[in-house]
Amino acid sequence: MRDPLDRYYTPDALADAVVRALIRRAGGQVPDLLLEPCAGAGPFGRAALAQGVAAARGCDVDPEARPGFELDLVDVADWRPDVGRARDVWVVTNPHYRGVYETVQTMRDLQARTSARILALLLRATTIEQLMHRGDPPAELYVSDLRPRWGGPGGEALTSGDTCGSVVAVWGRQPLRTSTVIHALPAWRAKGRSS
Repeated sequence: MRDPLDRYYTPDALADAVVRALIRRAGGQVPDLLLEPCAGAGPFGRAALAQGVAAARGCDVDPEARPGFELDLVDVADWRPDVGRARDVWVVTNPHYRGVYETVQTMRDLQARTSARILALLLRATTIEQLMHRGDPPAELYVSDLRPRWGGPGGEALTSGDTCGSVVAVWGRQPLRTSTVIHALPAWRAKGRSS
């Protein structure tokens, strides 16, 4: 049975590997602001702050979410984050999977509203395959064969049942490409459960 609030927390080590890969992709430049919708425990925002990002903000519908940075209790579809004077904004998250294709479109809308240079979503490989067939392929994929052990209230149900590795889909502001570039996600090791 799925967790009613779709709370499957990303391991800190995986979030850190993703943020580091995105910083390398950006030529070593960190953004002014990282937005983490569906923040939960906030692993991407915390990893970004540890890498020198000036600010992180998130949103979630879970009143128990504690990301460790500014959080708005609102659904991502209704979220209008204040990006202030941030010139370089990234949106990075593990989105909820209930209605995943609508969720991805909501994230793409958030990217447009905030003029985010990068949108990076941790998704299942089958979801990415469907997005490619639907005409919205990501510009890049970062792939790891390691399977995450999800934390949070829903994580126990997926610890042994999730059969895919980690795949991060990245969209930029540039027009759609005709092909997607695939990179290996740097090695990461989970140290127990993220909470």
